[in-house]
Amino acid sequence: MSLRAELAELLSGAVTIVGIGNPVRGDDAFGSLLARLLAGRVRALVIDAEDVPENFVLAAITASPDAVLFFDAIDLGEAPGTAALLSARELSSYMASTHRMPLSMLMEIVRRETGARVAVLAVQPGHTELAMPPSPEVAASAASLAELLIDVLPSGRVAPCGPSGAERSASC
Repeated sequence: MSLRAELAELLSGAVTIVGIGNPVRGDDAFGSLLARLLAGRVRALVIDAEDVPENFVLAAITASPDAVLFFDAIDLGEAPGTAALLSARELSSYMASTHRMPLSMLMEIVRRETGARVAVLAVQPGHTELAMPPSPEVAASAASLAELLIDVLPSGRVAPCGPSGAERSASC
């Protein structure tokens, strides 16, 4: 099944998106970058959790979503910019998380509390050096994934949520 088909199947009903990444560590910024590209362009609660996704789990849960899609840079053992859609179970077979709480655990908490379909859209980072921008490969992947998600998700504006968003939704 193509990534487009997998995303279309996953992202029906009320959708919450959670972008994860450190915006000052190169390709680790992927999740935040993609969340920012989507904020206000899709009918979904878009949360830019930066590098503290555990601080936004309650916002994701209280949104009562049918589907939750996390974005994160994950070492997939592939070329930089390569994307994969993973379940929490599949995610646990990849490298240990750099987050305070493992992403697979956050995904399971959200799934258990909401009954939502939960997955992570992962992209292979090329570098995560401090004070460096994302690599051209990861930036291009974020841009093409944003266009794919805009095509798959209904259009419309829902206020973004997160530390870098100027607006906040009532559930943040």
